[in-house]
Amino acid sequence: MMASTKHKRKEVLKNCSLCGKAGVLSFEHLPPRCAFNNTAILVQGHEELIDKESSTYGKFRRSQRGFGKYALCESCNNNTGNWYVNDFCKFTKQGMANLKANTHPQYFQGDFAIKPQNVIKQILLMFTVADSSGVISNLPGVREYLLDRRSMKFPEGIRIYAYSNASVQKRMIGYCVVYDPRYGFCRWSEINFRPFGYFFTYQSPPPNNLMADITGFSLVSYDREVSLKLKTAYLNVENMVIGHYSNVKFVDEE
Repeated sequence: MMASTKHKRKEVLKNCSLCGKAGVLSFEHLPPRCAFNNTAILVQGHEELIDKESSTYGKFRRSQRGFGKYALCESCNNNTGNWYVNDFCKFTKQGMANLKANTHPQYFQGDFAIKPQNVIKQILLMFTVADSSGVISNLPGVREYLLDRRSMKFPEGIRIYAYSNASVQKRMIGYCVVYDPRYGFCRWSEINFRPFGYFFTYQSPPPNNLMADITGFSLVSYDREVSLKLKTAYLNVENMVIGHYSNVKFVDEE
């Protein structure tokens, strides 16, 4: 008798990162698969980076499914996937094409034809999913804004920034409170994956003035396509320290 080689789907029972209800969670790609996140990747989490007692400290784990985590219930996954993902991926693919054609060593500038509201909602959703603490999803207005695709009530106190990114190193850092000697305690989160890195702030400034504030994407109504120019600085990511870029000092001096 031959043993079956069919693998059972992994079941993760937790609270959904978006609606908060308990249930079976689906694997959420960060960013979505259609945004160049569809191949195996080496990742490091808390055990590999911080827990020196762990047998995996200093090592990498291989994620065959790409960058992501179990985070959303089936309903939230299906709804947000239908509402936001395709338009975010179109934005990403246009960004990648512009990035490859760009010749400026410090800045990227390109033309886009996108649905800004759909894009910014997907980006905020990604930050909500990346945040294992649940702080972002519980900030005033976040759930309501993301679960109502036509809502234009972007949550107060939150800003989202973008920068050009061609780094091999990737970051997916959930909500954290960081002390910066220039600004004091800052509430930040960061996700980077070519061609863009995204930076979340809550009642805090960004780590530098080179990032493009794209919070204004939320001022365009849902599903409305517009043409726009976007200029962002190249920021080199070489470690897992949030807000740190190896070339920021060089760029600032230009």
